[in-house]
Amino acid sequence: MDGPFWVDLRAPHMAADAASVTLTTTAKAILPVANLPVLGSNYFGFIGKAVRMRIWGHMTAVATPGNLGLNVYWGTGGDANGTAIGTYTGASTSALTAGTTLTWEWDIFIRCRTLGASGSLICHGMLNANPALIASSLQPIIHPLSAAAGVTVDLTANNVISPQMIATGSAGTAVIVHEFTFEALN
Repeated sequence: MDGPFWVDLRAPHMAADAASVTLTTTAKAILPVANLPVLGSNYFGFIGKAVRMRIWGHMTAVATPGNLGLNVYWGTGGDANGTAIGTYTGASTSALTAGTTLTWEWDIFIRCRTLGASGSLICHGMLNANPALIASSLQPIIHPLSAAAGVTVDLTANNVISPQMIATGSAGTAVIVHEFTFEALN
């Protein structure tokens, strides 16, 4: 045995699709806080503690949706609330195209690097989408785009990890999450 480590699926588990979220040029939480696990203060209680989030949904993009931005926040779960611990800024390689109910999947991995009120988390992830939404030649979308570094956050706070999206073009692109899993990896 390598140690007392395990993968544990955390509640709440989705029994229905999340409500549709209309993306704008500001980060929008794609899941309501009620769908995110309550971690409690000091959840990241040892260096190396890690979690994985997997999200599957569909997007209906308007005629000029613009570029896609991906953000993972440590905060209250509200739109653009807290500290961004993982970002993809929507470079031209992530141009969305108009389409109806096109599926995507986003995997996110977060690990604790330091503890306490000045703790740090490092985050990376990958988004794959229907090629009609984001050209397959532009996929997968990896974040961050360049060298990753731990982000300083208060790990003693009672916060959640909130996945959020941005669309830089005309308003109206809608996102619906069908499935969300949150796994404690150790």
